[in-house]
Amino acid sequence: MTHRTPRRHWLGWAAAAALLASAPAYGQKAPVPPEVAAFPNKVVKLVMPFPAGGAGDILARILADGLTHEWKQQVIVENKAGASGIIGNNQVAKSAPDGYTLLLTITYLVQAPSLGVKLPYDVLKDFTPLTRVADAPSLLVTTDPEITSVKRYVELASAAPGKYSYGTYGTGTTSHIYAELFNKRNGIQGEAIAYKGAAPLLQDMLGRQLGLSFVDLATSLPYIKAGKMRAHAVVGTKRSPLLPDVPTFTELGYPGLEVVGWYGAFAPAGMPPALADKIRTAIEKVVRQPETRQRILDMGLAPASGAPENFQERILSDLVNWRRVVQQSGISLE
Repeated sequence: MTHRTPRRHWLGWAAAAALLASAPAYGQKAPVPPEVAAFPNKVVKLVMPFPAGGAGDILARILADGLTHEWKQQVIVENKAGASGIIGNNQVAKSAPDGYTLLLTITYLVQAPSLGVKLPYDVLKDFTPLTRVADAPSLLVTTDPEITSVKRYVELASAAPGKYSYGTYGTGTTSHIYAELFNKRNGIQGEAIAYKGAAPLLQDMLGRQLGLSFVDLATSLPYIKAGKMRAHAVVGTKRSPLLPDVPTFTELGYPGLEVVGWYGAFAPAGMPPALADKIRTAIEKVVRQPETRQRILDMGLAPASGAPENFQERILSDLVNWRRVVQQSGISLE
């Protein structure tokens, strides 16, 4: 059943958009409060709302190492996993806006409202967006030797409804949304098999218990390079520099999969603008460093940064775009 977000939510988001548009711009010169000038003078905690060992955890540790060097103060990563990131997100939302508890999280933050998920926080009111750290492209990969292209998959699956099941990182995750949207747009009926994360999904793909899936590039890149998986098309408006020969879905004539996931840095709401600006500037400086950029690229991610108002605008547009994508896919967690 397609989930319809209550109209009051969208009125709230529209009001928030107007509020953001009228807010003072970041970077305006003003006296720096002493507590901001002294920041940080103790350990800073960077919450990663997913388990250790995954792409998000690795990225968080790269960022924490860079900030530790930049600030000459230790930045530690705290993995607070559970409920698709909601537990860790909520911990930061309920923390003091003093800069000593920060969050590195994923696109699910803005996907969840459209899925009908009951959240203990308000996406727009309970966080201070700092900056996008990296974009996380996804792609269609297969281990089924019959599937030699996206076109061939559509032909085979259309001719045999229900035959070609696909794996997901879990119900309502990006991999699930992309797959359902693609199948629905192309008249394909296939069973979604939900796994508890990327590792068990990829294990079954490598063992040929599962033939295809939409996965993130960061997780699948080593297997693609080793020739153990075949990459057919990437989500987004441009190709990945790590897989320049793999076209986008739009290039192949299958539009509708242009919204790309991201990793973003947040702080609790109510943070003084001068402090938010200081933290954002440090994060972006770290991400721009050649060594850091290369480490992020080697993970299969795309380094991303920019003015905070651009990240705020991206969050607002993603709330709208993911609502459209989720409605078209027909997925609901209500």
